Amino acid sequence: MKWQNLPRWARDTISVVGAMAVLLVIYDAFFAKHVNWVLVPIQIVVALLAVGVWSYFSYRSQQKRKLAEQQKAQAAKERQQKREAQKIAGEKMAAATREKNLARNQAHQQRRHD
Repeated sequence: MKWQNLPRWARDTISVVGAMAVLLVIYDAFFAKHVNWVLVPIQIVVALLAVGVWSYFSYRSQQKRKLAEQQKAQAAKERQQKREAQKIAGEKMAAATREKNLARNQAHQQRRHD
């Protein structure tokens, strides 16, 4: 399996736990007294599981948040377009009403003068 084919959360998990494993082995080899080497692989597997689960849910949460933000932005854009369309329709209606009123007023004034 190629590294790039893995999901991002899995790549991040492997890289973090790999670095932690190297540090654990260095610490156990040089600084710890009475090391139980049987526990080292178990600790690494537990770290893989713990960090992997956290990373998976973290990335999933980020994706949901991004999707919600995109939907919110799309809804705002649609509301803005609808407002603009209503404004244009209102302006057209106002212009038509103005023309009608102007024609009515002119006709009314002509009747008064006649």
